[in-house]
Amino acid sequence: MEIRRLRLSGFKSFVEPAELRVEPGLTGVVGPNGCGKSNLLEAIRWVMGETSAKSMRSGGMEDVIFAGTEQRPPRQFAEVVLTGTDDRGEELEVARRIERGAGSAYRVNGNDVRAKDVALAFADAATGAHSPALVSQGKIAHMIAAKPVERRQMLEEAAGIAGLHVRRKDAESKLRSTENNLSRLEDLLAGLDTQIASLRRQAKQAERYAKLTDEIGVAEARLVFARWRDAAASADAARKAAIEAERAVESAKERAGETETAQREAAEKLADARDALVAARTDAGAQEQRLASLEKERESALARLADLNRQAERLEQDREDYGRTGRDAADALKRLEADLAASEAARAQAEEALPKMIAEAERAEQAERAAELDLARANADYAALDAEWRVARAAVEQAERRLAGLARETERLEASARQQAGADDPATALAAAQREAKAAAERRESLSGKIASARETRDAARVDMEAAQAALAEARAELAGVEREHAALERDRQGRDKARAAKAGKPVALDRVRSAPGYEAALAAVLGRDGRSPLGMMPEAEDGRFWTGAPQPEPVADNLLDHLKDCPEELRARLARVVVADSDDGRPLDPGTWLVTLGGALRRWDGLVVRGEGGAEAARLEAANRLAALAERLPALQQAVADAEARVGDARSGLDAAQAAFSRAESETEAAAQAEREALRALDRAEAALASHADRTRQLEQAQAELADQCGAAKRDVEAAQATLASLTDPEALASRRDAAHTAHETARAQLAAATAARAAQEQALAVAKERVSAHKADRSHWDRRADEAARRLADMDGRFAEIASAREAIGDQPERLLADIEIAQTSHRETAARLSALEERLDAAQAAADAADAAQRAANETLAEARERRAQLVNQAENEDARRAEMARVSGEKFHKPPPLLPAAFEFDEAGVADRDAEAEALDRLTQSRERIGPVNLVAADELAKIEEEHGSTAAEREELTEAVHRLRGSIGQLNREGRERLRAAFEQVDAHFQKLFARLFEGGNAHLALIDSDDPLEAGLEIYAQPPGKRLQSLTLLSGGEQALTAIALTFALFLTNPAPICVLDEVDAPLDDANIDRFCDLLEAMTRETTTRYLIVTHNAVTMSRMHRLFGVTMIEKGVSRLVSVDLQAAELLAAE
Repeated sequence: MEIRRLRLSGFKSFVEPAELRVEPGLTGVVGPNGCGKSNLLEAIRWVMGETSAKSMRSGGMEDVIFAGTEQRPPRQFAEVVLTGTDDRGEELEVARRIERGAGSAYRVNGNDVRAKDVALAFADAATGAHSPALVSQGKIAHMIAAKPVERRQMLEEAAGIAGLHVRRKDAESKLRSTENNLSRLEDLLAGLDTQIASLRRQAKQAERYAKLTDEIGVAEARLVFARWRDAAASADAARKAAIEAERAVESAKERAGETETAQREAAEKLADARDALVAARTDAGAQEQRLASLEKERESALARLADLNRQAERLEQDREDYGRTGRDAADALKRLEADLAASEAARAQAEEALPKMIAEAERAEQAERAAELDLARANADYAALDAEWRVARAAVEQAERRLAGLARETERLEASARQQAGADDPATALAAAQREAKAAAERRESLSGKIASARETRDAARVDMEAAQAALAEARAELAGVEREHAALERDRQGRDKARAAKAGKPVALDRVRSAPGYEAALAAVLGRDGRSPLGMMPEAEDGRFWTGAPQPEPVADNLLDHLKDCPEELRARLARVVVADSDDGRPLDPGTWLVTLGGALRRWDGLVVRGEGGAEAARLEAANRLAALAERLPALQQAVADAEARVGDARSGLDAAQAAFSRAESETEAAAQAEREALRALDRAEAALASHADRTRQLEQAQAELADQCGAAKRDVEAAQATLASLTDPEALASRRDAAHTAHETARAQLAAATAARAAQEQALAVAKERVSAHKADRSHWDRRADEAARRLADMDGRFAEIASAREAIGDQPERLLADIEIAQTSHRETAARLSALEERLDAAQAAADAADAAQRAANETLAEARERRAQLVNQAENEDARRAEMARVSGEKFHKPPPLLPAAFEFDEAGVADRDAEAEALDRLTQSRERIGPVNLVAADELAKIEEEHGSTAAEREELTEAVHRLRGSIGQLNREGRERLRAAFEQVDAHFQKLFARLFEGGNAHLALIDSDDPLEAGLEIYAQPPGKRLQSLTLLSGGEQALTAIALTFALFLTNPAPICVLDEVDAPLDDANIDRFCDLLEAMTRETTTRYLIVTHNAVTMSRMHRLFGVTMIEKGVSRLVSVDLQAAELLAAE
């Protein structure tokens, strides 16, 4: 297979259609972090059938569809197309498309296919979604941290048995399904046996049930006849009693009429009394209402007069208050006029004095500013002189301190020179270190030969150990396969024996006959379905087919009996006249003679030809032969495993001894090397000490010369600083002038403060005078308004006094008139009350008479109702009995198709002997209970028994077919396992050889190898990596440094790849943990791989060295946030253009 192009559309960040050309050689993919480079690898794995959303860095598979950005809407689908050629050189285009809510769809060359078909196609081409040639980010780290079993899965990919695994899983799934079906059939057969026994019991119950049902039918007929007869007698008696009840009803009607007349007369008298009482009560109510109205009017007139008096008193008091307010306003206005004139005069005086005070304050402020300026000048002169004096003094002190420091340094250097002169000579220590280093080197060289010999002995022991382990693994694998097959066949045989024991207990023909290998189909064709028939005499209580035996006739030449290892006597008569041939040559057959071929084709003397039958029986016979053959092989295989284990033990003991000797030699060599390193380090220290001694002496001499020069310069600096300090004026001379200026400034500030205070006081007095004038004017306006309000109120009060006088005249003598009307109304009300009492006594008498008439009427009506109810009951009873008799006649007609009078003759019972209906019902209940005690009855048990027996036979035949299918599937799985082991062992040897070469190439030396651990079966073992970089001991991968682990994992990756090269290899940032030196070796290896294989390489990298070694580069950019684009450049073409 060859892959040329990858097209993406809507996949993750590649929203626009993009195409990646995968040309021969090295194709690099570069770009910043997060721009979408790894999405290209995930697109390749996705189109190859990846189904795990987690491995695609997604929460769900629909997350591979472009989700949209702020500027772009989300896409509704994603599609990836992989284009190339297949193994036959024909064009191949594999496409996978996913739509939101619709799932994924695969197409190959435009035709819809299943995901499984795509996965198998790529697996057969040594690639696929989980191919070791597709190395994603972190795959190297995962390989380092992986468990041995996970590494073995990578070896399986290299062996190309991924498709084999898929087929084996399908076969195992079918085997489990078939075994489950077989188990269900076994359970079904056991259930059918139980049903057959149960149905036989149910058939007996059904027979008894039918007998009781006949007896119940006679009892029901007797009960119907008894109920019909008793209903007729009851109807006649009820009609006679109804006639007597009719006479009682007529008598009660006459009495009810008399009481009704008396009740009507009493009711008329009661109504007249009530009307008179109502009229009297109406008159009394009207009088009471008029009396209340008159009293209310009188009370209202009296209240109005009192209110008018109160208003007049309040107005008189208000008139006095407002007169007093007018007089107060006149007095206040006179006083305010005098105050206002005084305030105006004070304001004029304050305005006249204010300009003079302002001029005085300004003159004081100018004088204060001049004094402040003189003070600032004096302070500046003093500060400048003081600063110069302080600087000069500091320079003198600093020069003196430097001179003292140089003197101390001179003393220290002199002490160091004396100490240097008295130290040991480093040349002597250097000579001693040289002698020790030479001795350690000679010791290490002497041990190198010893460790080389120990290594060769250990390697030879390891080879023997691995050979013994391989032989043991092969023997165990073969034994395990034979034991599993033998156990499965033995379980099938025991299952058949158990099923046979559960039934008749007799052996069937197929279990007792044994044929030579190759003759199973011929024997099965001859026996046919009779091969499942039992051997022995047929029991009289059972039906079926049995082999009972017969005298054996004269055998024919080359008969089937001659090729049987074991044959029961019952079958000899059948098999003696059967001719066995490789093929049917059409020869004539004597009467009673059969001809059968080894392939199972049968022809009888009477012309019957049978082909293609007996497959299940043949499989059963082959299984029996296979079981016997396996039983014979087991002891030898077990002995072979024991011998191999002994050889492994011996080889392991030899390897342990060789490893111990090698470890001791290695420890001694390591100790010698360590001693040599220590001696060399001591030599380095002695040489450094000698050089340091000479440098120190030279530095001391140079430092002493420099220090003498610095001391002379320091003395000169001290003298110059002291001269500068002496030339300066003493700062205390300017202090008196600064103090005088400060005193003059304080005096000017005091005068300015006094002038400013006087000016502020005058301005405050003027403001007070103005505010007082404004206040007096406001008070005068207020008292003017109050005087006007008082005059207006007094005028309004005069009008109100006139209105109150008019209202008093209007009321006049109205209360006295209303009092006379009230006395007249009270007299009329007393008369009406007396008349109302007399009418109430008359009403009570009429009510008593009406109640007595009502009681008599109710008694008469109750008597009439009881008589009518008795008559209705009797009439209804007669009708019910007639209806019951008619109902019994109907029931007899529907149930027995005869009227009741004919039932005794129809069911043959004596009419006179029929008891009453209760006794007959009790007899029927006893029979019904007897039938119910039988319980649920299956009336069709006999028919169901026949069907179940027929189903039992067909199920047994289906079980035999499933047993044959189980044998075939187990054989197929065993064949797939053997093929997988062979291919995995071959792949392991190739991968190990490639790994050793690549490891030595990447590390420029060293040793490494692979080992299968934890199991003798290669399909279940783990893969462990042992490496020995140059100068280090052999150890497992996890004990190496990080860079060594990365290089070792890369070597294993390419070893797996070389074993079964894939059409495409993708490496996503594999070079990230490598340094520059290892990057060069990694790139050299890549170029060598392009020359050795036809694989096309796609390298995702950030390393500049790796980019420079690519043949072409594709850049992934993300100019728009969240959207990836592809750009490309062909570096080889660019180099050619530059050369031209």
